[in-house]
This record gives sequence, C-alpha cells and structure tokens, in this order.
Amino acid sequence: MGWRRRRAPIRLRSRWLPGYWLRHPLLSLVVLLVGAVGLLLLQIDSAYRTHRLNTYGVRATATVLEVHGLQRDSYVVASFTTADGHDVVTQVSDYYWRPRPRVGDAATVVYDPASPDAIVRDVRIGDDRYAAWVGIGLVVALGSGGGVFLWRTWPIWRENAEDWRSGRHFA
Repeated sequence: MGWRRRRAPIRLRSRWLPGYWLRHPLLSLVVLLVGAVGLLLLQIDSAYRTHRLNTYGVRATATVLEVHGLQRDSYVVASFTTADGHDVVTQVSDYYWRPRPRVGDAATVVYDPASPDAIVRDVRIGDDRYAAWVGIGLVVALGSGGGVFLWRTWPIWRENAEDWRSGRHFA
C-alpha cells in the first residue's frame, strides 16, 4: 500500500448564499404562505363587495364618460346621481362589454350607498355571488395541496440544500 495524500476537509459554503436558500424548503413554504394569504385577501375583498352590492345596493342610471378598452384591464368612467342627490364620477370595471360601450351611452348600475364611488357594478353583469367563494375554495385547496406536498418532500429538499453546501449537489 502506497502513501496517499489526505484530503483536505470540505469547506462548507455559507447558508446565506442564494444557492442554499433557493434550494431550502423554507423558502417554498414562505412563498406558498404569502401567495395564499394574498390571494385569500383578494377573494375575501371580492366577496365583501359582492355582499354589499347584493344586500344594500341601489340602482341608478349612469352615463358613460370615457371608455378604456385595455384588454384585461378594461373599464369605463361613468357618472350617476345617488339617491340622496350627490353626483358621482367613478371607474366601473364590472361593466358589460357586449355591445362595446360608447361615450354617452346610458347604463343601469348598482352601487353601495356607503361608498358609491368605490363599489359599483353594471346590472347586466349579474350578482356574481358564487365567484368569490369558488376562488376562496380554490385558494384553500391549492394552498393545502401545496402544503401537504411540501410537508411530504421536506427532507428531500432539505438534503438537497445541505448537499449544495458541501459541494455534493446534483444540480
């Protein structure tokens, strides 16, 4: 047996380098939680607005002042008079686009008397009561599924991050 040179001990990379924490499952958990909470808050806000319009909504005739057809973010600027006599000019994003609206068109809108400039919807859209609850259900289902997947594969991702630190990683 011959003389062999001893290997130098492997110097571990820092845990603060992006290669480590991008492979660590804790980052995935944080992203999953932040994304799920953000989407859940948006859906709860939508459900609240829909509930306010369905419960306390008042109808008014609005006149279209501007039309902004920007593909997904299309809206119209409309003016109407509330039941207590206030003139309101607001953006209406829940507007029926068939046929395409033109400046000067009259449309019936439903608004929330507590905030007539913020919560407004075209009557032709419908009450949309279940859309927000379906969205909340999807967020909960996808968040739960992602959480279970992360819980089941946590040791694999953790080992991958530690292998990267020691230089024995596969990717």
